[in-house]
Amino acid sequence: MVHGCAHAVLKAVCVLRCLVVDDHYDEATSLGAYLGILGGDVRVAFSGNEAIEIAPEFRPQLVVLDINMPGLSGFETIASLKHPAWAPAATFVAHTAASPTLRRAATAAGFHHFLVKGDSVAALDAIVDRLLIDDPGRLI
Repeated sequence: MVHGCAHAVLKAVCVLRCLVVDDHYDEATSLGAYLGILGGDVRVAFSGNEAIEIAPEFRPQLVVLDINMPGLSGFETIASLKHPAWAPAATFVAHTAASPTLRRAATAAGFHHFLVKGDSVAALDAIVDRLLIDDPGRLI
């Protein structure tokens, strides 16, 4: 992980566009606020349909998506989000309260990472740090 001065420099130079999608208001807004603290430019959507509307113009580089949502599920939402021109450069994270047994299905659907709600934020921190460190030039 990047800490201290190095993280501050990366945040000053790079802005990570983050889209958080979750039907639970508190979960979505708190996760969005946390990513904002990490330096992200964050948009929050409360449904798959809303995410599909926001994404084309916003072109997120990190999409944190709940799997179990009413209406479009996270699986249906990622199926729509993976096709536009911006999508190959994006990192998709399944963030769910559902059983970890969904991990295989999430991977098959195109998610790069699988996080269980309530777990430590360390895994999310590591994903953000990796995006900022591995190829910060694409985030400018």
